[in-house]
Amino acid sequence: MNRPSKSKNSTTQPTSYFSQCLGKELYLLRKDQKKSIKLVATDTKMSPSTITKVEKGLLKNFYPSRLYMLCEYYNANIRDVVGRASDKDRANTI
Repeated sequence: MNRPSKSKNSTTQPTSYFSQCLGKELYLLRKDQKKSIKLVATDTKMSPSTITKVEKGLLKNFYPSRLYMLCEYYNANIRDVVGRASDKDRANTI
């Protein structure tokens, strides 16, 4: 049986399910506010690629400061966002 190949770019490898849940929460916030990735990237001074990777849970170096910045940008309570992601993560692992 072959082992999955490892990509040279470790920032595009799936991280944890929690990261995916957190990304989904941020995606939903962006969509609810009808904002494009390009607009969010410009306003937060992050690249569109970074925003996309965050929303897909593929960014390994997702710093808390980025989460804080995005929650502040979306005018969302960081505790609520992390709490919803955590609830989804727990529901998947039980």
